[in-house]
Amino acid sequence: MLATFETELINTIKELNENTAPYLGEFENKDEMSLLIKGGDSFVFIEFVGENYKDMVKKIATYNIHILSTTQSKNKEARLENRLNAIRLCEKIDLALRNSLLSNEFAIKPNELKVSFNSISDYGYAYVLTRAIQTEFIEKTYFLMEEE
Repeated sequence: MLATFETELINTIKELNENTAPYLGEFENKDEMSLLIKGGDSFVFIEFVGENYKDMVKKIATYNIHILSTTQSKNKEARLENRLNAIRLCEKIDLALRNSLLSNEFAIKPNELKVSFNSISDYGYAYVLTRAIQTEFIEKTYFLMEEE
Protein backbone atom coordinates (compact mmCIF):
# COMPACT_ATOMS: atom_id res chain seq x y z
CA MET A 1 0.00 0.00 0.00
CA LEU A 2 2.67 2.55 1.02
CA ALA A 3 5.07 1.45 -1.71
CA THR A 4 2.36 1.77 -4.37
CA PHE A 5 1.35 5.18 -3.07
CA GLU A 6 4.96 6.42 -3.05
CA THR A 7 5.49 5.25 -6.63
CA GLU A 8 2.32 7.05 -7.74
CA LEU A 9 3.32 10.16 -5.79
CA ILE A 10 6.72 10.24 -7.50
CA ASN A 11 5.17 9.71 -10.94
CA THR A 12 2.62 12.50 -10.35
CA ILE A 13 5.33 14.97 -9.39
CA LYS A 14 7.58 13.74 -12.22
CA GLU A 15 5.02 15.16 -14.64
CA LEU A 16 5.96 18.61 -13.26
CA ASN A 17 9.67 17.99 -12.72
CA GLU A 18 11.50 15.17 -14.45
CA ASN A 19 14.19 15.19 -11.74
CA THR A 20 11.98 13.52 -9.10
CA ALA A 21 13.12 10.52 -7.08
CA PRO A 22 12.95 8.95 -3.62
CA TYR A 23 15.10 10.70 -1.03
CA LEU A 24 18.14 8.55 -0.22
CA GLY A 25 20.21 10.87 1.97
CA GLU A 26 21.47 13.16 -0.80
CA PHE A 27 21.54 16.24 1.45
CA GLU A 28 23.78 14.50 3.99
CA ASN A 29 26.47 13.70 1.43
CA LYS A 30 28.74 16.63 0.50
CA ASP A 31 29.85 15.03 -2.78
CA GLU A 32 26.27 14.31 -3.82
CA MET A 33 25.21 17.88 -3.00
CA SER A 34 28.10 19.31 -5.01
CA LEU A 35 26.98 17.25 -8.03
CA LEU A 36 23.40 18.46 -7.64
CA ILE A 37 24.50 22.11 -7.32
CA LYS A 38 26.77 21.77 -10.35
CA GLY A 39 23.72 20.46 -12.22
CA GLY A 40 22.10 23.87 -11.70
CA ASP A 41 18.54 22.61 -11.86
CA SER A 42 15.52 21.81 -9.70
CA PHE A 43 15.16 18.42 -8.07
CA VAL A 44 12.35 16.89 -6.03
CA PHE A 45 12.95 14.15 -3.49
CA ILE A 46 10.18 12.15 -1.79
CA GLU A 47 10.90 10.95 1.74
CA PHE A 48 8.70 8.53 3.66
CA VAL A 49 8.59 9.83 7.26
CA GLY A 50 6.25 7.36 8.94
CA GLU A 51 2.75 6.10 9.49
CA ASN A 52 0.44 5.43 12.37
CA TYR A 53 -2.95 3.82 12.83
CA LYS A 54 -5.83 6.20 13.49
CA ASP A 55 -8.06 3.29 14.50
CA MET A 56 -8.27 -0.42 13.71
CA VAL A 57 -8.53 0.02 9.93
CA LYS A 58 -7.37 3.56 9.07
CA LYS A 59 -3.77 4.64 9.01
CA ILE A 60 -2.14 7.98 8.26
CA ALA A 61 1.09 8.20 6.29
CA THR A 62 3.43 11.19 6.38
CA TYR A 63 5.89 12.12 3.65
CA ASN A 64 8.29 14.98 3.07
CA ILE A 65 8.59 16.50 -0.37
CA HIS A 66 12.02 18.15 -0.64
CA ILE A 67 12.29 20.72 -3.43
CA LEU A 68 15.92 21.51 -4.21
CA SER A 69 16.65 24.43 -6.49
CA THR A 70 20.27 25.11 -7.43
CA THR A 71 22.33 27.57 -9.39
CA GLN A 72 26.06 27.76 -10.01
CA SER A 73 25.89 31.54 -9.77
CA LYS A 74 26.53 33.15 -6.40
CA ASN A 75 25.25 36.63 -7.27
CA LYS A 76 22.28 37.94 -5.33
CA GLU A 77 19.87 38.17 -8.27
CA ALA A 78 20.51 34.58 -9.34
CA ARG A 79 20.08 33.34 -5.76
CA LEU A 80 16.79 35.23 -5.42
CA GLU A 81 15.48 33.84 -8.71
CA ASN A 82 16.59 30.36 -7.62
CA ARG A 83 14.63 30.70 -4.36
CA LEU A 84 11.54 31.93 -6.21
CA ASN A 85 11.79 28.98 -8.62
CA ALA A 86 11.60 26.60 -5.65
CA ILE A 87 8.53 28.40 -4.30
CA ARG A 88 6.82 28.30 -7.72
CA LEU A 89 7.54 24.59 -8.09
CA CYS A 90 6.16 23.94 -4.62
CA GLU A 91 2.93 25.74 -5.52
CA LYS A 92 2.60 23.66 -8.71
CA ILE A 93 3.14 20.45 -6.72
CA ASP A 94 0.58 21.50 -4.12
CA LEU A 95 -2.00 22.09 -6.86
CA ALA A 96 -1.23 18.82 -8.63
CA LEU A 97 -1.53 16.82 -5.41
CA ARG A 98 -4.75 18.56 -4.42
CA ASN A 99 -6.28 17.44 -7.73
CA SER A 100 -4.78 13.94 -7.84
CA LEU A 101 -6.44 10.63 -7.15
CA LEU A 102 -3.80 8.16 -6.11
CA SER A 103 -4.27 4.61 -4.82
CA ASN A 104 -4.91 5.80 -1.28
CA GLU A 105 -8.33 7.11 -2.41
CA PHE A 106 -8.13 9.97 0.11
CA ALA A 107 -7.09 13.59 -0.30
CA ILE A 108 -3.47 14.51 0.24
CA LYS A 109 -3.26 17.11 2.97
CA PRO A 110 -0.39 19.59 2.70
CA ASN A 111 1.09 20.44 6.08
CA GLU A 112 4.01 22.63 7.07
CA LEU A 113 6.31 24.16 4.46
CA LYS A 114 9.75 25.17 5.68
CA VAL A 115 13.20 26.04 4.43
CA SER A 116 15.42 23.09 5.32
CA PHE A 117 18.60 24.18 3.51
CA ASN A 118 19.83 27.56 2.28
CA SER A 119 23.55 27.75 1.53
CA ILE A 120 26.27 29.12 -0.70
CA SER A 121 29.15 26.75 -1.33
CA ASP A 122 32.21 26.59 -3.56
CA TYR A 123 29.97 25.11 -6.25
CA GLY A 124 27.11 27.62 -6.16
CA TYR A 125 23.86 28.13 -4.27
CA ALA A 126 21.30 25.59 -3.06
CA TYR A 127 17.88 26.21 -1.56
CA VAL A 128 15.63 23.44 -0.23
CA LEU A 129 11.98 23.76 0.67
CA THR A 130 10.40 20.85 2.53
CA ARG A 131 6.65 20.30 2.36
CA ALA A 132 5.19 17.75 4.77
CA ILE A 133 2.10 15.94 3.48
CA GLN A 134 -0.26 13.43 5.05
CA THR A 135 -2.80 11.04 3.66
CA GLU A 136 -5.03 8.27 4.98
CA PHE A 137 -5.31 4.64 3.97
CA ILE A 138 -7.87 2.01 4.86
CA GLU A 139 -6.35 -1.37 5.61
CA LYS A 140 -8.42 -3.75 3.49
CA THR A 141 -9.48 -6.90 5.23
CA TYR A 142 -11.96 -9.54 4.27
CA PHE A 143 -14.57 -7.60 6.28
CA LEU A 144 -14.20 -4.60 3.96
CA MET A 145 -13.91 -6.40 0.63
CA GLU A 146 -16.92 -6.49 -1.62
CA GLU A 147 -18.37 -9.84 -2.61
CA GLU A 148 -17.88 -10.79 -6.20
